[in-house]
Amino acid sequence: MKNTIYITILLLASILINKNSMAQQLPINTNYVLNNYAYNPAVAGSKPNAVVNLNYRNQWVGFQDAPKTFMVSLHSPIGKQKKVAMGALVSSDNTGLIGKTSGYLTFGYHVKLNKTYKLGLAASVGMVQYRIKLYDAKVADTGDDLLTGNILSNNVFDSNGGLYLYSDKLFFGISTYQYLGNKINWKDSQSSLSQHMYATIGYTFKASKNISIQPSALIKFNKPTPIQPEFSARMIYKNLFWIGGSYRTNESASALLGLTIKDKLSIGYSYDMLTSKIRTYTSGSHEIMITFQFIKPKKKLDADEQELNNIDNSIKSKLKKQNEESSK
Repeated sequence: MKNTIYITILLLASILINKNSMAQQLPINTNYVLNNYAYNPAVAGSKPNAVVNLNYRNQWVGFQDAPKTFMVSLHSPIGKQKKVAMGALVSSDNTGLIGKTSGYLTFGYHVKLNKTYKLGLAASVGMVQYRIKLYDAKVADTGDDLLTGNILSNNVFDSNGGLYLYSDKLFFGISTYQYLGNKINWKDSQSSLSQHMYATIGYTFKASKNISIQPSALIKFNKPTPIQPEFSARMIYKNLFWIGGSYRTNESASALLGLTIKDKLSIGYSYDMLTSKIRTYTSGSHEIMITFQFIKPKKKLDADEQELNNIDNSIKSKLKKQNEESSK
């Protein structure tokens, strides 16, 4: 008699990594505006400084063994011209007996199109590991060779790519993840990573001297599931703190809030209220994201240098005035 864990493994593997599955294989981020790099490798190097992101998501609170995701990333422009970019991202996603860890390295290149817009192109390569925790499973048949050891795992090579158009106010990106569709073998069953496609767009409007409004959208597609758009808007006060909301079609509505400290450190929080049929079984989802930019402090001139600059500027002003009077 086949044991229950063997059946469970095949079912979960099919749900997680089969091309015909209706499930999203990649984790969700409600605070995608704070870390577009999670959805597009071409974002690496779009900031003038190195950027570190930490993200934790506790999904569907109230469900036993509900999804929990942790992600850390770092990306930065390289060189004086800041055309080349490098990045790295590691994420861990755990749901019950199933665990997934992925790590990617990114290489990107940025081109200045005009005085306003730049275009980034990038590709990421990495590895994905799926794990099934046998030590937590209740096994009916302990004699099966499949159950040897504490963890059943499998690794697969993966690659992502994207482009990113951006300015001080606008961003627009298109990316594809898991586009190689590499195979994963689970004993007598073979599945593959399914391709995911993403598009992001956003624009920051100046509503007043102190307030900016930033609407944005994230569109996800994973065949054969229908396209799933997500719409967000933030009201930002003096680049110090923000409040906003987000709506993920057929799934959830979210509240957003956050703050920025000295233009370097940003902390964002979101609470997702489910609108789907399972909303009566969970109190929602929580997500927190921390972003830090390594902005170099401006060099302060000492008193002597400042005084010399003032004298120099004064002399230049007097000479300019004399030249203007003599030319009359």
